[in-house]
Amino acid sequence: MTDQDETHRTLRSDAERNRDRIADAARAAFRDLGADAPMKEIAKRAGVGTATLYRRFPTREDLLSYVFADRLTGCADSVHVALASPDPWQGLVDHISHLTHLQLEDRAFTAVFLHEFPPDSPVSHSHAEAGAALDRLLDAAKTAGDLRQDVDADDVVLLLKANDGVLRWSGDPARESRRLVERFLHSFRT
Repeated sequence: MTDQDETHRTLRSDAERNRDRIADAARAAFRDLGADAPMKEIAKRAGVGTATLYRRFPTREDLLSYVFADRLTGCADSVHVALASPDPWQGLVDHISHLTHLQLEDRAFTAVFLHEFPPDSPVSHSHAEAGAALDRLLDAAKTAGDLRQDVDADDVVLLLKANDGVLRWSGDPARESRRLVERFLHSFRT
């Protein structure tokens, strides 16, 4: 092995460590400050320069997509599984339970889930597709006679926002989140 090969491998491992530190710092900053957390603050928390941050992640959306790709993909998968359920109401309950569980598990999730990505972003396309699937799920539950006709996707977003507040301020987040979700779902049902 040449010195150049060793230097190249060391640089790669340093870049990988920087990427991981940036991702960890970003997750914490998004949790603490929301999806609009300053990139300079993320770089500071990661212990890297802003040039390093922007070299790895040229835009905020690139960083959000990287840090939360698994979560966002899981949301899209969840709504499609819910759509395939023979019982649309149970599919809706399962999907909302999945989303609120993600909120409980990862405090930064809500900020990213509700973030407006640029229209040309792959995440924006995935968001739009998941939103259309949610609309179809809501329509199916309405057609089955289980969901009130006036409930729409905005009500689901409202539930997620309310649940985020419960999770932030509750002494017993899991219990109070379950209670809130049960009450919302009860109010949605015919």
